[in-house]
Amino acid sequence: MLSLRDIFFAVSGFTFCFFTPYASAAKTTYADLKSGDVITVTLDQLLPTQAVLSYDREYANLARYSENLKQMYNDLCIANGGKGVKKWSEDSKPTDPESYQCRNKPGTHTDALNTVVVGPEEGMLFLTQGHHVFSTFWDMPNGGTSVPVTVKVTHNLIGSAEDFWAEMNNDREVWLRNSKGQKIKADDLPEYIGQKQLKHDRYLSLIFLLEGISYSHPKTKDKKTIPFFELNWALALRKHMKISEYDLNVPDEYATALTEAATIMVDLSDDEVIGKSEKTAKEMGKFKAVDSKALEKLITDKKSDFNYAMAYRMAKKEKSTPKRLLEQEAAEKEKKKKSKEAEPNNKDEKSE
Repeated sequence: MLSLRDIFFAVSGFTFCFFTPYASAAKTTYADLKSGDVITVTLDQLLPTQAVLSYDREYANLARYSENLKQMYNDLCIANGGKGVKKWSEDSKPTDPESYQCRNKPGTHTDALNTVVVGPEEGMLFLTQGHHVFSTFWDMPNGGTSVPVTVKVTHNLIGSAEDFWAEMNNDREVWLRNSKGQKIKADDLPEYIGQKQLKHDRYLSLIFLLEGISYSHPKTKDKKTIPFFELNWALALRKHMKISEYDLNVPDEYATALTEAATIMVDLSDDEVIGKSEKTAKEMGKFKAVDSKALEKLITDKKSDFNYAMAYRMAKKEKSTPKRLLEQEAAEKEKKKKSKEAEPNNKDEKSE
């Protein structure tokens, strides 16, 4: 039986617009694309090169969009290399780029664009950067598969055949680990982006929230980012703590998990290699100590990523969970709480 991906490849003889600094929009085929070309496609044309997401990173953005639609159009314009939103209205639609206006034309600021690799056959575009922001556009209520996005080609590997994944791995453009940190094969990668296919790596959510608290992105001489930076940190963190011990739907427990994770990160030796990065903790931006003020602000500020993500997470849970189960869960938590509070008294009585 053909998979969705097989069907997609079989019918992908369509054309799309592409832009260069010297030419107007034109028609082309995938085989014509070269490194540096800027193209506009729809989200359903992009194939993921990782199997996981930080759901809370996406939740934080979705919560902001529900509060302020302008933020959504601003993020669309930034992701498309248009710098930011200039004009939009309540009638604007993310699926219709003519319904809103960016400060600059899409594709103008190429350094802001997310990237794709072409191949190994005609009709294949593998997304190598931007899984979170594009998945947010895919999952948001007014978004979806037909949202147009502008991306930049890094390599054209059409014709590489069996060598394709070896080249992708060698260039560090594919992350073959699942949400449990276990190795997977290229055939196990999801068929499209978004939360219905990409699974939640909860350690990745911790890393996302702890930026500026226990680490910062290092500045390299060539100004290039370290491949799979957050994913490597998440891989390292899972060796030192068990996220399953925390209920991330309870703000206090999530805050405690963040505190433990931040402490673990700063306590790592400077020369410990982080994940599969071949970089040391120091090279990966580890702080010498937890920035406690920044951590407190993350947890207490209602406008922080943490609290936006928590609000969206709880609203999503309440919407999808029957009221009876929510009440039962609350009663069980209250029972456990009273049991813990009673334990010290029992011990004191025995010791007397």
